[in-house]
Amino acid sequence: MATINLKAFPVPEEVACPNCRKITLLQDPAGSEFYVCNSCRSFLRFITDTDALVQKQANKLKKEPVLPVGAEGVLKGHSFKVIAYLEKKEHGTNYGWREYLLYNYEKGYANLAEYDGHWNFVAGKEFYPPLEKLRDNKWTFLAYEDVEYALFNKYTAVVTALTGEFDWDPIAEKMKTSEFIAPPFIIYREQHSEVVINHYLGEYIEAAEIATAFKVDEKLFPAKKGIGANQFSKHYSRWHAVSRLTGLLIALALIIQIVNLVTRPATMVMDETFEITRDTSKTVDDFKPFATPAFNIEGRASAVEFEVRSDVDNNWLEATIVLVNEKTNETWEVTEGIEYYHGYEGGESWSEGSQSTTSLLSSIPGGRYHLNVYPASGDPLRNSVNIKVTTNITVWMNLIITCILLCIYPAYCWYRMRNFEKQRWLNSDFSPYEEED
Repeated sequence: MATINLKAFPVPEEVACPNCRKITLLQDPAGSEFYVCNSCRSFLRFITDTDALVQKQANKLKKEPVLPVGAEGVLKGHSFKVIAYLEKKEHGTNYGWREYLLYNYEKGYANLAEYDGHWNFVAGKEFYPPLEKLRDNKWTFLAYEDVEYALFNKYTAVVTALTGEFDWDPIAEKMKTSEFIAPPFIIYREQHSEVVINHYLGEYIEAAEIATAFKVDEKLFPAKKGIGANQFSKHYSRWHAVSRLTGLLIALALIIQIVNLVTRPATMVMDETFEITRDTSKTVDDFKPFATPAFNIEGRASAVEFEVRSDVDNNWLEATIVLVNEKTNETWEVTEGIEYYHGYEGGESWSEGSQSTTSLLSSIPGGRYHLNVYPASGDPLRNSVNIKVTTNITVWMNLIITCILLCIYPAYCWYRMRNFEKQRWLNSDFSPYEEED
């Protein structure tokens, strides 16, 4: 067992390989039962405190470790020393990764696991006591600290090469492992036997933080490839941030609209019927223009609605309405047409069109106004038109457009987040996106 409950790292001790007589430096001599000779690559086991026997020949390392055995650093608030380096792979495949065994003189072992340039700091119940209460439910998720972890992978891990010292035989073990993720965290469920199951918590960590902790050049670290199993998505955090902000902004816009509706209710400033006279000097469709009495638009700028109504019958009427500011002579113009037709055909009555229509002008400043009206009609007998003018109209379309615009960026963030997650789960046999694809 690793030597723990100390105040500092143990004094390293030199041991001679019984095979080649070369010296290897042990970082935790009292807590190490196995070690690899740095020279002849013999994998040895201590049978007494000083004597070791060769168990087998360790394979040559495929990659040089970026953290050398014996390197010291402070990570996650704990002092660590690298005491071993292992190369592993998934049994029956070529998927390989690397692990650095870290020794802390107070709590024991943790490790740094690296796959395709993605790193995790991994530790057990000695560092995360709630893990001891975690039980295997044989479901596709684990619940830990009120967070649900989804099943991401299952495999049997085997050691292909190693160096350093150990308190167990890592070459002999073939660990059945399940991974459950809740980025940036991952839980490893390792099954030693039918009754022995251990859980370890991993946290995604950037290479820069490790390089700083162990005073190693970051350029030596492998480059990232693809997306890590529990790599934190900046799109996820961005989506949640902007979605909350967008929700607040939409609520604020709605409150402003309601307050405006209550404090500035719609006010009818004109509702009059005007006689229209045909201009006999022109065509049958033309009528003489006329001006309405003046009316006031109170307060600040507001939306103004015009409703034009005439009892046209199987005919049409059109009016061009010019709103005139009597102080500045500034004008706004709208043209509205009314068509209403009806009849009886094939034993059924029918109708189309309407005898009224409305139009809206927005942001009309307060002041005194009148209307200049230019009517035209296909019915020479039509001699009246009703015009209503209402101010402080609540324009709900503005609120709808505002909400749509506010949702564009969150929708983009959601798309990026979802695409990131789909890419992540391409590496899993348990992807929740498989049915969609």
